Amino acid sequence: MESRAQTHYVPQDLLESIVRKKGWTEIVLKPYNGVRKGDIVRVWAGGSIDHGGGNAPGINVCGPTGGDAKPMGADAAKLSLSPNPKHAFAMLFKTDDDVPHPCEPTGKPMQIPLKKDGARLWIGFNDEKGAFNDNHLGKGRRHELDPLWIRVEVIRIIVD
Repeated sequence: MESRAQTHYVPQDLLESIVRKKGWTEIVLKPYNGVRKGDIVRVWAGGSIDHGGGNAPGINVCGPTGGDAKPMGADAAKLSLSPNPKHAFAMLFKTDDDVPHPCEPTGKPMQIPLKKDGARLWIGFNDEKGAFNDNHLGKGRRHELDPLWIRVEVIRIIVD
């Protein structure tokens, strides 16, 4: 049986700071009885991110899944968190295994199995190095339209 041990909505001000800086930010997991080996982190995401690079806001907008680097006008070698071109402009998650996992499309959860007790979770935005200052949540001149949102769940499998 599946049991949701924790549900955490990442605050908008924290998401804004994540998309505007290089590197990883830890999301603290505190389910009941702590994080255990075999727990699953399930991430739901939606909304949009204006990743700048245009003359006006709203020119370069994508969802949390990002897009392929070439059509989006990015150099995959300059991406800060993952050189994979499919991870360009995506929200990425990693655990202690250091493998970046991109978000799934809106309405589908991304799942990461935790491989040890006390495992930790980090989140980051994969933009080109030095291009983070133009990023905002949402789209257009009014960035509050369709802002990025992320829900993190810790799922525990219980066997009777």
